[in-house]
Amino acid sequence: MASIAELRDRARKMYREIKTPWAYPRFPDPPREFLPPEKFLELVSETVLTHHTKINHPFCVKLVRGEWSIKQLQAWAKQDYHAKVQTLRNDAYIVATAPTLEELQEQVKVLISECGEDLVGGKYPSHPELWLRFAEGLGMKREEIRKSEPSPLMQVVLDAERYKSMKQSVGDLPANLRVGEKINAVVHPIWAEAFREKYHVPEKALDFFTAHGEADQDHGKLGEQIVLSRAVTPEVQRAIWLHLKKGQAKQWVTYDAFSQAALQAGDQ
Repeated sequence: MASIAELRDRARKMYREIKTPWAYPRFPDPPREFLPPEKFLELVSETVLTHHTKINHPFCVKLVRGEWSIKQLQAWAKQDYHAKVQTLRNDAYIVATAPTLEELQEQVKVLISECGEDLVGGKYPSHPELWLRFAEGLGMKREEIRKSEPSPLMQVVLDAERYKSMKQSVGDLPANLRVGEKINAVVHPIWAEAFREKYHVPEKALDFFTAHGEADQDHGKLGEQIVLSRAVTPEVQRAIWLHLKKGQAKQWVTYDAFSQAALQAGDQ
């Protein structure tokens, strides 16, 4: 498989070549034939990259191009803070429903990195805390972020995430397969470049994107391990594929909520 650096160069090229961003999520149907797990993983990884929300959604395309105002980015920061907190809850449920001790232990590492690796002697605090620092770099007060209310669409997304996590059973496919998290290691450094060069956000406020650029390489590897270990029948391969397809659709709605918040802020 390609290295993160190679994938990042490819993502930059993809952003540059987008003329008209997609109006809705696109993700192909699952393969009709059973594939060896290694070949299935290669196809999954390629499909997730080329169809990922964080490359193709209009919000993300405009972000990389420097087309949002600071006021609009502030509106996004408020909404996304609630998503960052919900991610910790989602990861806790994924840990609780892992089918084996080995997978549980690997998922705990993800939860720790999200909740704050500094709790166990690591470098970074929790990702919601890093997000608050990013918001401060956009000129906001952290209490303004913490006390903000999710938009109606954002609340729908949060409620759906909570319901999905709470109903998960031990041994089910994880609510987050982690395969798509590798994209954060690819695009977040590109986003950091845009914040630095086009929005003039202070470097010290960009640790969230640096942390994800580092941690999500490992998270993505965990996702690859899960796919390889489970994708051993046609039925499970189809389930994994449709799980990823639905996940991209859900994430698209999340970015619709961010886009709506930004557009409304621009109208005020």
